[in-house]
Amino acid sequence: MPIGLVLNKGKVPVKIYTKEVESHALDQLASISKLPFIHSHIAAMPDVHMGIGATIGSVIPTKGAIIPAAVGVDIGCFVGETEIPLFGGTQATLKELAEQGGEHWIYSIDKKQKIVAAKATANLTRKNASLVKIILDNDAKILCTPDHRFMLRDGKWCEAKDLQAKTSLMPFNGCIDESGCWIVKQPIAVQPRPPNKKLQNHSGSLAYGYNHQVESVEFLEQKEDVYCLTVPKYENFALSAGVFVHNCGMNATRLSIKAKDLPDSLKKVRLAIEEAVPVGFAMHKSIQAKNSTIIALNKVLEEQILPKHPAIIKMMKNIYRTWTQQLGSLGGGNHFIEVCLDENQDVWIMLHSGSRGIGNVMGRYFIGLAKKDMEQHITQLPHKDLAYFTEGAKYFNDYVEAVHWAQEYALFNRKEMMSLIIESLRKVFKPFEVTKETINCHHNYVAVEEHFGEQVFLTRKGAIRAGEGELGIIPGSMGAKSYIVRGKGDPDSFCSCSHGAGRKMSRTAAKKQFNHRDMEAQTQGVECRKDKGVVDEIPGAYKSIDEVMQNQSDLVEAVHTLKQVVCVKG
Repeated sequence: MPIGLVLNKGKVPVKIYTKEVESHALDQLASISKLPFIHSHIAAMPDVHMGIGATIGSVIPTKGAIIPAAVGVDIGCFVGETEIPLFGGTQATLKELAEQGGEHWIYSIDKKQKIVAAKATANLTRKNASLVKIILDNDAKILCTPDHRFMLRDGKWCEAKDLQAKTSLMPFNGCIDESGCWIVKQPIAVQPRPPNKKLQNHSGSLAYGYNHQVESVEFLEQKEDVYCLTVPKYENFALSAGVFVHNCGMNATRLSIKAKDLPDSLKKVRLAIEEAVPVGFAMHKSIQAKNSTIIALNKVLEEQILPKHPAIIKMMKNIYRTWTQQLGSLGGGNHFIEVCLDENQDVWIMLHSGSRGIGNVMGRYFIGLAKKDMEQHITQLPHKDLAYFTEGAKYFNDYVEAVHWAQEYALFNRKEMMSLIIESLRKVFKPFEVTKETINCHHNYVAVEEHFGEQVFLTRKGAIRAGEGELGIIPGSMGAKSYIVRGKGDPDSFCSCSHGAGRKMSRTAAKKQFNHRDMEAQTQGVECRKDKGVVDEIPGAYKSIDEVMQNQSDLVEAVHTLKQVVCVKG
């Protein structure tokens, strides 16, 4: 469906992908469109509804400024000078590919370890990011963010910060098999390497004298802008350094079992998940996350953020104990963990959570700082919640650094949860394997992207990226359906789509209109809590996911349709 409404009440128009918008949301969108630094237009997704400051379901391009009330941030990847081998024997840096735009043919590896050509797009994903340096035994040096994943020799994945010396990585080093396919050569025979011999794996020659092992991992003080490739079909790509790495994202997970393999009692499944993952305000009784994760997060927090902004410590009781023991917990509100079935009766795990209490505190702190910073200009703002930091201002870099940290925390939180969930399900399911990870879907963040000829800060508040060929998750309410989608790269939406069904009434209104009996009726067939404590999340409080999907048919296509059978709500 094309754009439903166009609102012209400010500096730029607002293009809305639905005709049904509450009046308060229209007022918010009109206020945002009056800000002087908005670029081109604002896009509002089909699930659009009123939020705090910025409207939920809005995509806001800005030049030289960021609105804290509308922001989280995306994860980054590699420094711009990282070289990528291109199909045909040439190579280019990630920065060059991003500046060129469009699609590029690169090398990926499939499940059978065949080296294949794949289409990819390159983007600047974060400014001024923290880095680690990985040195391989071929003398190659790789600079990337600590969370980027590398493929190991056995096909598993490991984050850069967790790599150990002597770990063997998947080599971009092939030979031709009997069928004429180029496959990874396993294992590599170690032989003397000619002096000063440069790596030429991407043109088909074999490696010399090394086994694609890690020699060292070093956390760096320097920071740089970072880039990444999106590879929709294979979700990995080769570096000229001679190894395969993951592209950005991943979260919803498909298992190897079918619907018929589920136990008769789905209540046991829900209780097993609830025992493994604290919900609401609860946290683990002791730290459950990896020690390397705690160390990496604490280094930035204790050395760079809190010394400059000690007031954050006062806003959170027992701050260190809380943020460490909340890693791997769900939180409240609309956060959820679900077991779903797709159209092929395959079993999926899907979860939605964020940066927990520490992210909330940081957000409130910097929103307040932005308001205080703009006290002398506040009368010029359409609304006080739209206070902003301009690029180069006193707190701009501090704010970006803090929300980068909070977004990394949210990413690690989801990973820890997924690990705990999978282990809990092994106690109640027949033996299974993880067969596919689809996407780790951010929906409150800002990224540096190019749109309509300009490089902008693009804030997606309650919206996800839907570039051409990119996978995403659009969950419905707890009694409806959810979708795994593939983006169409619509330019007017800034390559975006909705992040869910979207609320059509507030939590207070839902509690007044519905009761636990309504909850039971609207969640038939779903194993979940049905008491008054979760009535504010009743399906009737949300828009129809079918209508939302119809309204964004120009933005995405459905790849999988998922139906919830178990739902754990925060």
